[in-house]
This record gives sequence, structure tokens and C-alpha cells, in this order.
Amino acid sequence: MTPNSLLSIAIPTYNRCEILKQNLVAILPQLIKHHVTLYISDDSSDECTRIMAGELRTEHPLIVYRKNEPRLGHDANFFATLAMPDTDYVWYLGDSGYFAPGTLDEVLAALAKFHPNFCFLNTSLSGGGTRLIEGDALHPFLLDRTWYLTLSGATIYGRASRESQALQVSEARLAGWKNFPQLGVLLEACAQSPQRLLWLDSPMLKANQRKSSYWLKSAFNVFVKDWSNLIRSFPVLFSEMEQDRILRSHSVNTQLFGPTSLLQLRAIGALTVEELERHHRDFAVVSPISPMWARLLARLPQRLIALIWWVARSMRNFVRGKV
Repeated sequence: MTPNSLLSIAIPTYNRCEILKQNLVAILPQLIKHHVTLYISDDSSDECTRIMAGELRTEHPLIVYRKNEPRLGHDANFFATLAMPDTDYVWYLGDSGYFAPGTLDEVLAALAKFHPNFCFLNTSLSGGGTRLIEGDALHPFLLDRTWYLTLSGATIYGRASRESQALQVSEARLAGWKNFPQLGVLLEACAQSPQRLLWLDSPMLKANQRKSSYWLKSAFNVFVKDWSNLIRSFPVLFSEMEQDRILRSHSVNTQLFGPTSLLQLRAIGALTVEELERHHRDFAVVSPISPMWARLLARLPQRLIALIWWVARSMRNFVRGKV
């Protein structure tokens, strides 16, 4: 079987063997059809993913597995995963994601037609249609969609972007991309030279609903401190006012740090008075609602909020089961 030289898919993973297997089984027919090689960079603490990859290789020989010993960690595994393939394009897909039937038909045709530096895949956003973004259209696009591109799996990286100076940055600069290296590479490339971006508007990306979020208990560190550090590290791309707009757009569009999310964060102990004090300046920018409400909620007993959250979730699940 001759591997597809245009596109490969690379997945970093950490202790999500069963979820990853479900996702791979769902996309395997498309990989087989187009001879697309799948690379897995495994940070897991057990051998489950290695065994699973070996089993799937009997159906699709173009599966390349690597166990990282010692574990690389989230950011280092991004760079290691991206460097594994040697195809024109690498789709960096998160281990909780998969894609709809017919996706590879459209993706491969679009890459061959437009030859972008980066290609972006949609989940459920609307408006704009499939389009090339370059020249004067680049800046408005980044203002509008940078928040979305935090999603692992939303970006396909061209060879030029993987071999560019965007990957040859100092350790100090990389530190400013903590938890978001996949987006840091894109923004760095845009800051250094004109880029040719492609947005594919058809809803393609799917998320396994069984996943649990690695970062939920660290929401303030990740989506307040680290998110702010990333965006603030690109003054060459965005003015201070534009940085504020982008920082807040993530919470506005995802409802992270909205009322329901804050209730959940308080229920699991992630929202505390200490966390708010530690991140108060950045949180005031990131939060889509007045930080005053977060401070009030943080002072309520966690056990009470956990009970309220459990009751609300149970009622919601009951209603869904009746529909």
C-alpha cells in the first residue's frame, strides 16, 4: 500500500485509550480509502493504547505508533507529534476528536486545489463559507476566529509552516505559549510572513462525548493566565484593544466563565477566592460577565454549590431521557 503523500493525521494522546479507539474505528474507513497514514504519539501511563494501535494495524497497516518514555507532557508532545510525518500536510487531531464521513474527500480535494499554508476545519460555526484568507483578509479573520483555533484538531499544518522559523523560537517565547503551542505556531507564522489560510466551512469535526477535560480543574491557569500570556505575546499582530477582544471572545463563544460554567467550577473547587485574587486583572478581561458575580459565588460553600450542581445536572439528564 503506497501511503498518501499529501496528508497524514497525527494524534497526541494521554490515557484515553477507549475514547481514542472509538474515534479511530469511526474514521478508519476513510483512512483506508485514501491510504492516509495515522501517527500516534502516546504519553499514556499504561500499554492500552499500544495494544489497541497494534490491533487496528491489522486493518490499516499505515498506523505508526510511538510510546514516549518518559512522558513528554502536553506542549512537548505537540511538537513531537507534528514532527513525526513527512507529508505535505499534517492534520493535528486531538485524541478526543474524530470527523464526519466524507471529510477526507473534501479535505484532500481542497488541499490539492488551494495549496494553503494552514487549513482550518469547522465544527458548527456558521457564516463566511469555504474561502481562502490572505492579504487584507488575514487580520479580520484572526480577530474573529483565533478563539476557535484553540481547539486541537481544527488546524492542518502545511510543510512550509512546519519547517518555518515559527518552530525555531526561543525557550522563553515558547513559555508564553504554554497550553496553546498549536496556536502559537500559527500566530508566529502570521507575524513573520504573509500566510495563505484556508477555511473549510462544512461541519466536519466531532467530539467524543465521553471525554473528560484535562484542564477543567485548572481552568483559571489555562484559560485566564496562559490564554492571556499567549495573546499578549503577539503585539505585532494585535493592538492592546484587539488583544482584549480576542481574550474575551473565547469565553463569549464557549460560555466558559459564564454563569453555568462558574457554578460548575465552584462545585469542583476550581473557583475560589484565592484563584480570583491571583488572576483578577486578566479575569476581568476574559470574563464575559462582571467578575463581581464570580466573587460572590466563590464565597458560597462549595458543598452547597456541588449539591445544587448535582441536582441541576440530574434534572437535565432526566428531561433529556424523556425527550
